[in-house]
Amino acid sequence: MPPLFSIIIPCYNQAIYLSDCLDSIITQSEENWEAIIINDGSTDNTNLIAKEYCLKDRRIKYFEKKNGGLSSARNEGIKNVSGRRIIFMDSDDYFYPNCFAEINKTLTHTISDDYLVVTYGYSHITTDKKKVLHSVVYPTNSHLLPSLFYGNIGPPNSICVSKLLCDHAGFFDENLKSVEDWDYWLRVAKSGALLKEIKLPLVYYRYVKNSMSRNAFVMYEALKKVIDRSIKKDNRITIESDLNKNYNIDTTKVLQEALIRSLGVSIMQGKIEESVELFKKESKKLIEEYQPEEYQIMCSYLSFRYWYSENEINEIIISTIPEFILFFKKIGYSNTRIKKIIFFIFNQHLCHLNKYRFGSIIGTIINAFMRRVKTPLFIKME
Repeated sequence: MPPLFSIIIPCYNQAIYLSDCLDSIITQSEENWEAIIINDGSTDNTNLIAKEYCLKDRRIKYFEKKNGGLSSARNEGIKNVSGRRIIFMDSDDYFYPNCFAEINKTLTHTISDDYLVVTYGYSHITTDKKKVLHSVVYPTNSHLLPSLFYGNIGPPNSICVSKLLCDHAGFFDENLKSVEDWDYWLRVAKSGALLKEIKLPLVYYRYVKNSMSRNAFVMYEALKKVIDRSIKKDNRITIESDLNKNYNIDTTKVLQEALIRSLGVSIMQGKIEESVELFKKESKKLIEEYQPEEYQIMCSYLSFRYWYSENEINEIIISTIPEFILFFKKIGYSNTRIKKIIFFIFNQHLCHLNKYRFGSIIGTIINAFMRRVKTPLFIKME
């Protein structure tokens, strides 16, 4: 009898986290699963840890391949699954103990699950696993489209999809260097998928600070490509579906948000001139047409969204905010306008800083005033 769940785990030099991931699978209360580790050309001891776990549990399978990237590794996993449902798990993340059981319970209450995509919440947790930073639960919906036209639905490990839908959608696009999962879920949706949400966080998403290693410009180009073809009929889908067609939807706002979010990463990295050039080239609006709050999405999990310790906030004040001030000056904003923008981008960080500096009571009073005037206090513009 084939397993119910196939967990595909690409691993590239993540041996330090792999045990946490595999332990969270082995200890699941639902036991009908297989785990498929794809070693994508790692140079650390991934192979030793993976083989050790294969000896511990025969449901764990191990494959090695030449390094080809995340999409390539996931595709290798798809080729080797035998389960009815698939979860794409990153090797540095891990499951809640009841994850598979909760999904199975949802499937049991569904007449036909072949076209069902099950989503569930996820918890951002610190690298050392000591603190949950934030938990996300999906909003109520019944269809993946049209919501996917406006943005991705979450990390791949918070989504369980049938093998049949994967067969219809095809493989991950190995030419995309970013947002390949968004591209994949769009094809799954256009294949006729229906959506079922579980209103619980069931997976831990380890928050590893890697903003400085991301290539924001490559990411933006990938976003542009996915957004452009999101509303078009996709010939990669292997089934006839009424949902796979051309859509008359304006994606200008989606593309603008992708630009602003990507710039949040590149500015943080100190790539000011390149960021100014990209903004001037790609922005569909004049700078005076932007409202200050439109820039708040520069603060995302891709950049510094969860940097809230005292040391991290001090780093932001000393190193990051000056870079953003410089960027906004170079594109032509006044100091008064920049202060408003800085407030919206760094509001939560500034509020935490005031409590660190002045204590809870006085900090709360200062924060209330700052939010009323929508201007950061104690920030120098020079």
